[in-house]
Amino acid sequence: MKPDQRTKLLFAVDGRSRFDPPLPEGYSGNGIVLTNAICFAGEQVSNPLSFTVKLVHEAVQLVTDGYMRSAIDYFEVTRARPSLAATLLITTWSKLQFHAHDFGWGEPVMSGPVALPEKEVILFLSHGKERRSVNVLLGLPVSAMDTFEELMNRIH
Repeated sequence: MKPDQRTKLLFAVDGRSRFDPPLPEGYSGNGIVLTNAICFAGEQVSNPLSFTVKLVHEAVQLVTDGYMRSAIDYFEVTRARPSLAATLLITTWSKLQFHAHDFGWGEPVMSGPVALPEKEVILFLSHGKERRSVNVLLGLPVSAMDTFEELMNRIH
C-alpha cells in the first residue's frame, strides 16, 4: 500500500449491552454492529501498535444505543453491505459456545466456518479442551501470501 492510501480496519462490536432500554432477559439473538478505524497506511506503519489500538478503542466507544439503532435503520432501508475496498475485516468467534453443543456424537473437536466470508479476513476461534488457545484463520490476497510465509518462517 502507498503511504497516502487510506486503510480501513472493519470489525464487529457486540452491542447487546449498549441498548437503552436493555434487551430482554434471555435474549439470544444477534446484537452486533460493524464499525471501523480509518487512517493512512503511512500513519499505521510509522506509528507504534498503540496508535492502531487507540483508533480501535475510539471506534468501539462510538457504538452507543443511537449508533446501533441508526445502523439498523440504515441497513433496513438500503440493505447495503459496507465497502471492503482497502479493508481488513477482523472478527472473533472465541466467545461463541460451539464446543458446548452435543449433536449426538459427543463434544465437537473443532468448529468454524466452512469458508471465510471475504478474501481479507482474520477470524479468531477458541480451541482446545479448555478453550485456552486460539486458532486464527487468516485470509490474505495472493500478493501477500509469499511475504506472510517468509515472515512466519523467520519466527520459527
